Amino acid sequence: MPEFSNTTYHLSSKPIRATTHAAGEHAQPLRVAINGFGRIGRNVLRALLERFEVLGRAIHVVAINDLAPAETLLHLLKFDSTHGRLSRLGVSAEIVQDGITDKEQKPSATAKSDIQLCLTKNNLTYCIRLLSRHDPKTLPWDTLGIDVVLECTGHFRSYAQANLHIEAGAQQVIIGAAPFDDVDACIVMGVNTELLTRELPIVSGVSCTTQALVPLIDTLDKAFGVKSAMMTEIHAVTADQTVLDQAHRDPRRARASGHNIIPTTSSSIAASERVLPAMMGKINGHSIRVPTIDVAAIDVTFVFNASGISIDAIREVLKSASRAHLLDIMAYTDEPLVSSDFIHQTESLIIDGQQLMQVDDQYKVFAWYDNEWGYANRLLDMCLHLASSKQTFTKKQ
Repeated sequence: MPEFSNTTYHLSSKPIRATTHAAGEHAQPLRVAINGFGRIGRNVLRALLERFEVLGRAIHVVAINDLAPAETLLHLLKFDSTHGRLSRLGVSAEIVQDGITDKEQKPSATAKSDIQLCLTKNNLTYCIRLLSRHDPKTLPWDTLGIDVVLECTGHFRSYAQANLHIEAGAQQVIIGAAPFDDVDACIVMGVNTELLTRELPIVSGVSCTTQALVPLIDTLDKAFGVKSAMMTEIHAVTADQTVLDQAHRDPRRARASGHNIIPTTSSSIAASERVLPAMMGKINGHSIRVPTIDVAAIDVTFVFNASGISIDAIREVLKSASRAHLLDIMAYTDEPLVSSDFIHQTESLIIDGQQLMQVDDQYKVFAWYDNEWGYANRLLDMCLHLASSKQTFTKKQ
């Protein structure tokens, strides 16, 4: 990742309102808006707070759009059942409305006045404008000079839907999910990062499972040639599921999430084939949702073109990749660990060395990943990559 410690961008020690950004002034830091402040949107901001001692140098989160009341968004940012309290990062947070803090007066969720989420770290206060608009086309991205929108609602996943942000004045959109249709690029960090440029209006960060599966397949394909790969994704419960039996488009996901092991589809297969076209028709699999709140795993059975491959050879290839081009993307462990041990891991996948297996020409590889924190860090990495780019944004005509 690029180094921004020498930048001249500084923040005041007093609350600063998000201001307009004159046309033609696009430069570091990258001006980012987050649309949807749910599990992924909040964790992207938390990752930014955790990774940078001084905020706003590489990335300036200018605005957040979410339909929930400001007080609710503040509470969910400060207290997280999975990743802990925000205060452990040395960060305090409050809502400021027209210069009045939430300690002095509770702001109305429907108020027309300017509402800011203000975060203080190392005696510097960093303020983000809070918006609450249903239609992305009405968002003030042009006025706020937004370079990149992180689309984290899970709803605006088609090209036309994401393009509403472009129509609102944003220069680029990163869909924080597998796209519903064709986009300008599907990016898996560490595999095709070079495709991510400021010239592409709408790109996708695909899914957490795709970010885990693709580096694994790509690494082993380059080493041994992948003839076929069959994946079982073991995934924690997501917000799309129900607490009790309730109508759902997927009859299995209609069942109580805390009481069942639930087979369902995985968007990672089609997304992986988009990123690795040579794998078209060679990979398949499904997802099994289990009643835990975080961390997932992929259990992949490979058949290779090469013959006479040993488990130790596979182990060495994976360990070497984790120390080289996939550093900070892939990790490796020989420890006898369980899912909760991987909560808050930043990597896209962690190979479980004790679970490498072979029967005849079939080889099993098992990898863990924090489906929230790892993926949020990849979206942040995508923004950092764009911030380091010397190219300028150009709108698609």
